[in-house]
Amino acid sequence: MSEKRKLIFKEAIFNVPILLILTILTSAAMFLSGRSAYDVRNMIRTNLHSDPQADVTSYLTTSRKSYKIDYSYGDKNENVLYAEFKYEGKGDAPKSILTLYEARNGFDAGEYTIEWFKEKEYVTYTPFNSTASDENYEQYSAEDVPVMYNFVSSYSWNGAMLKSGAADEQTSGYSFMGLKLFVWDYTDEGIIRECFMWGIGGNPREMYSYIRGTDGEYKKMVLK
Repeated sequence: MSEKRKLIFKEAIFNVPILLILTILTSAAMFLSGRSAYDVRNMIRTNLHSDPQADVTSYLTTSRKSYKIDYSYGDKNENVLYAEFKYEGKGDAPKSILTLYEARNGFDAGEYTIEWFKEKEYVTYTPFNSTASDENYEQYSAEDVPVMYNFVSSYSWNGAMLKSGAADEQTSGYSFMGLKLFVWDYTDEGIIRECFMWGIGGNPREMYSYIRGTDGEYKKMVLK
């Protein structure tokens, strides 16, 4: 092999992976701002062809032992974090913690915890500005408060996917150099919302939803 060809070969080995990584990161970065997410979703549907190999099934659940989800809403001018969900599944007693920064669906702001104690599952609500010495909390057997239990569980990744209709609606899948995208519509309390979700490989990362045909307020969830 000539020296010139050796040089070209070495540059290709070095540059191609770098360009691939940069392409994926650049594409993913387009989703990090809610301001451009609606436009990106339109671009996906307009310019990309659906990929039958891009199966949303692997994104409906997560096998992570521990994870966190940030929930926010906003428009072109702001982004408001309204809830955080943490799942701690390591060990024999998994724990789910939902922190609501504002009241939602009839539940007050504060911290909601689902955990096991002496082989029984409990739901605990603790208002903000409380300390352990205050004993200012409410604790119930999970079977006695199914509405509260289901509300907290709906903020888990599995619960959010179920609530968003990702498993039930007609989902279009796209893939580009390791980046996977899924687009679908669902009805939320009588309002049709357009959703799209992206991830890398088998790892989902973010999901956005909008009221159909608008680029105003969006809802966003980020899996960490």
